Amino acid sequence: MSTAPEPESPENPARVRTPHRAWSARRGPAAVLALLGSAACGMLLYDQVAMGYGHPAAPWRTHTKDWLADTPGTSGWVIGAAVILAVLGVYLMVIALTPGGRRRLPMAPPAPSVRAVLDRASAAALLREAALRTPGVTAARVRVRGRRRARVRATVAYGDVTAVRAALHEELLAATDRLGLAHPPRIRLRLTAAPALALHGNEPDAPGAPTEPEAR
Repeated sequence: MSTAPEPESPENPARVRTPHRAWSARRGPAAVLALLGSAACGMLLYDQVAMGYGHPAAPWRTHTKDWLADTPGTSGWVIGAAVILAVLGVYLMVIALTPGGRRRLPMAPPAPSVRAVLDRASAAALLREAALRTPGVTAARVRVRGRRRARVRATVAYGDVTAVRAALHEELLAATDRLGLAHPPRIRLRLTAAPALALHGNEPDAPGAPTEPEAR
């Protein structure tokens, strides 16, 4: 007897595909390219229709034709324009074939039909709030780099550095789980001592010391 496959559901997370990065709409480059193309085609169409009714060609068209006829292919203007157009073409191909939206992090979907993202600035703000909740930490800076790393720099003003580091580490790991991201970032943690704490020889990271290995 055959059985029907189980439908995808929150209770069956193994069936839910890992979400990928959402594709950017690219409204800016698309609008600029559409406006430039429309303007060029409109000018050519207007001049062609005018010539069909017996009017002479527009001065810009005649000047451009004469300039192209008299300019050799090895001219600096021609080579420079070709390089610019080639770079522009490569740029357009890259943005057409890549998803973009690198500042938006895909979240784990609760259901197959649900798709959500979290921007990197919001993720960094939430991780910073979690770091500041740790006893002993009075200042923190968080940068979420890409989709897989988060760099945390915190200042310890009081308490045992080892205990503060362990508590901060646990707090950040819990915060990354609460973000609900499909790929939780790995935490790179670095502590610096406040001046009053450093005077007592309890500075956690001396200048030039290597950064602590990734926590996740």
